[in-house]
Amino acid sequence: MQHTHRLVYLARHMFIDLPEGRFLVDTGSPASFGSTGTASYGGTSHALPRNYGSVTVDSLAGLDLDARIGQRCAGVIGMDILGREPVLWDGPRGRAVVRPAPAPAGAVRIPMQQVHTVPVIEAGVSGRTLRCIFDTGAQYGFVTEAPEVEPATEDGEFDDFHPVLLGFRTKAWKLPVDAHGVRFRERFGFHEPLSEQLLRPLGVDALIGCSWLPTRRVWFVPSAPATDPCLVVAAG
Repeated sequence: MQHTHRLVYLARHMFIDLPEGRFLVDTGSPASFGSTGTASYGGTSHALPRNYGSVTVDSLAGLDLDARIGQRCAGVIGMDILGREPVLWDGPRGRAVVRPAPAPAGAVRIPMQQVHTVPVIEAGVSGRTLRCIFDTGAQYGFVTEAPEVEPATEDGEFDDFHPVLLGFRTKAWKLPVDAHGVRFRERFGFHEPLSEQLLRPLGVDALIGCSWLPTRRVWFVPSAPATDPCLVVAAG
Protein backbone atom coordinates (compact mmCIF):
# COMPACT_ATOMS: atom_id res chain seq x y z
CA MET A 1 0.00 0.00 0.00
CA GLN A 2 1.25 3.48 -0.86
CA HIS A 3 2.14 5.86 1.92
CA THR A 4 2.83 9.58 1.38
CA HIS A 5 4.98 11.94 3.41
CA ARG A 6 5.52 15.65 2.94
CA LEU A 7 8.77 16.34 1.06
CA VAL A 8 10.51 19.69 1.44
CA TYR A 9 13.73 21.18 0.09
CA LEU A 10 15.15 23.77 2.45
CA ALA A 11 18.62 25.18 3.08
CA ARG A 12 19.93 23.20 0.05
CA HIS A 13 18.91 19.95 1.76
CA MET A 14 16.14 17.38 1.38
CA PHE A 15 13.71 16.55 4.20
CA ILE A 16 10.62 14.46 4.84
CA ASP A 17 8.09 15.13 7.57
CA LEU A 18 7.28 12.03 9.62
CA PRO A 19 4.92 11.85 12.60
CA GLU A 20 7.98 12.16 14.85
CA GLY A 21 9.31 15.29 13.13
CA ARG A 22 11.36 16.53 10.19
CA PHE A 23 14.16 14.20 9.00
CA LEU A 24 17.05 14.75 6.61
CA VAL A 25 16.89 12.27 3.69
CA ASP A 26 20.42 10.98 3.22
CA THR A 27 21.25 8.24 0.72
CA GLY A 28 24.90 8.82 1.59
CA SER A 29 24.36 7.54 5.13
CA PRO A 30 24.35 3.75 5.58
CA ALA A 31 22.27 4.09 8.76
CA SER A 32 19.39 6.11 10.18
CA PHE A 33 19.53 7.80 13.56
CA GLY A 34 17.82 10.53 15.50
CA SER A 35 16.54 11.91 18.76
CA THR A 36 13.02 10.45 18.64
CA GLY A 37 13.53 6.72 19.28
CA THR A 38 11.40 5.76 16.25
CA ALA A 39 10.86 6.89 12.66
CA SER A 40 7.43 6.08 11.18
CA TYR A 41 8.40 5.84 7.52
CA GLY A 42 6.14 4.33 4.86
CA GLY A 43 3.51 3.42 7.43
CA THR A 44 5.96 1.32 9.47
CA SER A 45 7.57 2.29 12.76
CA HIS A 46 11.34 1.73 12.71
CA ALA A 47 13.41 1.67 15.89
CA LEU A 48 15.92 4.49 15.69
CA PRO A 49 19.28 4.67 17.47
CA ARG A 50 20.45 8.03 18.74
CA ASN A 51 23.74 7.84 16.86
CA TYR A 52 25.61 6.29 13.94
CA GLY A 53 29.08 5.69 15.34
CA SER A 54 30.22 9.06 16.61
CA VAL A 55 27.61 10.93 14.56
CA THR A 56 24.46 12.25 16.25
CA VAL A 57 21.89 14.88 15.39
CA ASP A 58 23.94 17.28 17.49
CA SER A 59 26.91 16.47 15.22
CA LEU A 60 25.01 18.19 12.41
CA ALA A 61 25.15 21.49 14.29
CA GLY A 62 27.75 22.80 11.85
CA LEU A 63 25.06 22.81 9.18
CA ASP A 64 22.95 25.12 11.36
CA LEU A 65 19.91 23.21 10.14
CA ASP A 66 17.43 24.03 12.90
CA ALA A 67 17.65 27.77 12.29
CA ARG A 68 17.62 27.36 8.51
CA ILE A 69 14.58 25.04 8.34
CA GLY A 70 12.59 26.73 11.09
CA GLN A 71 12.28 23.72 13.38
CA ARG A 72 14.28 21.01 15.10
CA CYS A 73 15.85 18.43 12.78
CA ALA A 74 14.71 15.15 14.34
CA GLY A 75 17.23 12.90 12.65
CA VAL A 76 18.53 11.29 9.48
CA ILE A 77 16.81 8.67 7.32
CA GLY A 78 19.59 6.60 5.75
CA MET A 79 19.95 3.59 3.51
CA ASP A 80 18.99 0.99 6.13
CA ILE A 81 15.43 2.34 5.72
CA LEU A 82 15.56 3.93 2.25
CA GLY A 83 17.14 0.82 0.74
CA ARG A 84 14.20 -1.45 1.53
CA GLU A 85 11.63 -0.35 -1.04
CA PRO A 86 10.98 2.16 -3.84
CA VAL A 87 10.00 5.76 -3.21
CA LEU A 88 8.96 8.58 -5.53
CA TRP A 89 10.42 11.96 -4.66
CA ASP A 90 7.98 14.37 -6.29
CA GLY A 91 9.65 17.74 -5.84
CA PRO A 92 7.07 19.90 -7.66
CA ARG A 93 4.22 18.47 -5.55
CA GLY A 94 6.18 18.33 -2.32
CA ARG A 95 5.57 14.68 -1.57
CA ALA A 96 7.51 11.45 -1.03
CA VAL A 97 5.43 8.42 -2.02
CA VAL A 98 6.64 5.12 -0.57
CA ARG A 99 5.73 2.11 -2.78
CA PRO A 100 4.63 4.36 -5.69
CA ALA A 101 3.05 3.42 -9.00
CA PRO A 102 5.60 2.73 -11.75
CA ALA A 103 7.18 5.65 -13.59
CA PRO A 104 5.41 6.73 -16.80
CA ALA A 105 6.54 5.76 -20.27
CA GLY A 106 9.34 7.99 -21.49
CA ALA A 107 11.01 8.31 -18.08
CA VAL A 108 14.80 7.97 -18.07
CA ARG A 109 16.30 5.00 -16.25
CA ILE A 110 19.71 5.54 -14.60
CA PRO A 111 21.34 2.23 -13.52
CA MET A 112 22.52 2.23 -9.94
CA GLN A 113 24.85 0.07 -7.87
CA GLN A 114 25.10 -0.11 -4.11
CA VAL A 115 28.67 0.13 -2.81
CA HIS A 116 28.90 -0.45 0.95
CA THR A 117 25.12 0.24 0.95
CA VAL A 118 25.36 3.70 -0.65
CA PRO A 119 24.07 4.23 -4.23
CA VAL A 120 26.54 4.82 -7.05
CA ILE A 121 25.70 5.90 -10.61
CA GLU A 122 27.74 6.69 -13.69
CA ALA A 123 27.47 10.21 -15.07
CA GLY A 124 29.31 12.44 -17.48
CA VAL A 125 30.80 15.36 -15.58
CA SER A 126 32.32 18.03 -17.81
CA GLY A 127 32.69 15.42 -20.55
CA ARG A 128 34.30 12.68 -18.41
CA THR A 129 32.45 9.54 -17.35
CA LEU A 130 32.72 9.25 -13.56
CA ARG A 131 31.48 6.87 -10.90
CA CYS A 132 29.49 9.08 -8.56
CA ILE A 133 27.92 8.54 -5.17
CA PHE A 134 24.32 9.75 -5.34
CA ASP A 135 24.11 11.49 -1.98
CA THR A 136 20.87 13.28 -1.15
CA GLY A 137 22.42 14.39 2.13
CA ALA A 138 24.94 16.58 0.28
CA GLN A 139 24.14 20.16 -0.65
CA TYR A 140 26.98 20.28 -3.20
CA GLY A 141 28.85 17.86 -5.43
CA PHE A 142 32.49 16.89 -4.95
CA VAL A 143 35.19 15.44 -7.18
CA THR A 144 38.10 13.34 -5.93
CA GLU A 145 40.64 15.28 -7.99
CA ALA A 146 40.73 19.00 -8.72
CA PRO A 147 39.22 19.31 -12.21
CA GLU A 148 41.22 20.55 -15.19
CA VAL A 149 38.60 22.80 -16.75
CA GLU A 150 38.21 26.19 -18.37
CA PRO A 151 38.51 29.17 -16.01
CA ALA A 152 34.96 30.14 -16.98
CA THR A 153 33.65 27.21 -14.93
CA GLU A 154 35.14 28.56 -11.70
CA ASP A 155 32.38 29.53 -9.26
CA GLY A 156 34.02 31.14 -6.26
CA GLU A 157 34.17 29.22 -2.99
CA PHE A 158 31.73 27.67 -0.59
CA ASP A 159 31.71 26.53 3.02
CA ASP A 160 30.55 23.02 3.82
CA PHE A 161 30.38 20.72 6.81
CA HIS A 162 30.84 17.01 7.44
CA PRO A 163 30.03 15.56 10.87
CA VAL A 164 33.40 13.77 10.97
CA LEU A 165 35.60 16.23 9.06
CA LEU A 166 33.73 19.25 10.49
CA GLY A 167 33.66 22.58 8.67
CA PHE A 168 35.81 23.40 5.67
CA ARG A 169 36.02 25.75 2.71
CA THR A 170 36.64 24.75 -0.91
CA LYS A 171 37.07 26.35 -4.28
CA ALA A 172 34.04 25.66 -6.49
CA TRP A 173 33.31 24.89 -10.13
CA LYS A 174 29.94 24.86 -11.93
CA LEU A 175 30.12 21.82 -14.21
CA PRO A 176 27.65 20.16 -16.59
CA VAL A 177 26.35 16.71 -15.64
CA ASP A 178 24.77 14.18 -18.00
CA ALA A 179 23.37 11.10 -16.26
CA HIS A 180 22.09 8.88 -19.08
CA GLY A 181 20.40 11.86 -20.71
CA VAL A 182 19.29 13.64 -17.53
CA ARG A 183 21.17 16.93 -17.76
CA PHE A 184 21.81 19.58 -15.13
CA ARG A 185 24.62 21.74 -13.75
CA GLU A 186 26.06 21.02 -10.33
CA ARG A 187 28.34 23.08 -8.14
CA PHE A 188 31.35 20.89 -7.35
CA GLY A 189 34.06 21.33 -4.76
CA PHE A 190 37.32 19.52 -4.09
CA HIS A 191 38.50 18.80 -0.56
CA GLU A 192 41.48 16.47 -0.21
CA PRO A 193 40.57 15.05 3.24
CA LEU A 194 37.06 14.23 1.98
CA SER A 195 38.54 12.53 -1.10
CA GLU A 196 41.19 10.62 0.83
CA GLN A 197 39.09 9.48 3.78
CA LEU A 198 35.62 8.97 2.29
CA LEU A 199 35.44 8.93 -1.51
CA ARG A 200 38.55 7.17 -2.83
CA PRO A 201 38.19 4.22 -0.40
CA LEU A 202 34.83 3.50 -2.04
CA GLY A 203 36.38 3.48 -5.51
CA VAL A 204 34.40 6.46 -6.78
CA ASP A 205 35.39 9.58 -8.70
CA ALA A 206 32.78 12.05 -7.49
CA LEU A 207 29.75 12.74 -5.37
CA ILE A 208 26.52 14.28 -6.68
CA GLY A 209 24.23 16.05 -4.24
CA CYS A 210 20.53 16.87 -4.22
CA SER A 211 20.55 20.27 -5.94
CA TRP A 212 18.92 18.94 -9.14
CA LEU A 213 16.00 17.16 -7.45
CA PRO A 214 13.50 19.87 -6.36
CA THR A 215 12.06 20.48 -9.84
CA ARG A 216 11.85 16.80 -10.83
CA ARG A 217 9.98 13.59 -10.16
CA VAL A 218 12.51 10.88 -9.33
CA TRP A 219 11.81 7.24 -8.49
CA PHE A 220 14.47 5.81 -6.19
CA VAL A 221 14.37 2.04 -6.76
CA PRO A 222 17.04 0.40 -4.58
CA SER A 223 15.69 -3.11 -5.15
CA ALA A 224 12.66 -4.76 -6.71
CA PRO A 225 11.84 -8.28 -7.91
CA ALA A 226 11.61 -7.34 -11.58
CA THR A 227 14.35 -4.75 -11.99
CA ASP A 228 17.91 -3.90 -11.05
CA PRO A 229 18.55 -0.94 -8.73
CA CYS A 230 18.05 2.36 -10.53
CA LEU A 231 16.92 5.94 -10.47
CA VAL A 232 14.05 6.76 -12.82
CA VAL A 233 13.55 10.40 -13.79
CA ALA A 234 10.32 11.59 -15.38
CA ALA A 235 10.63 13.55 -18.60
CA GLY A 236 10.19 17.30 -18.30
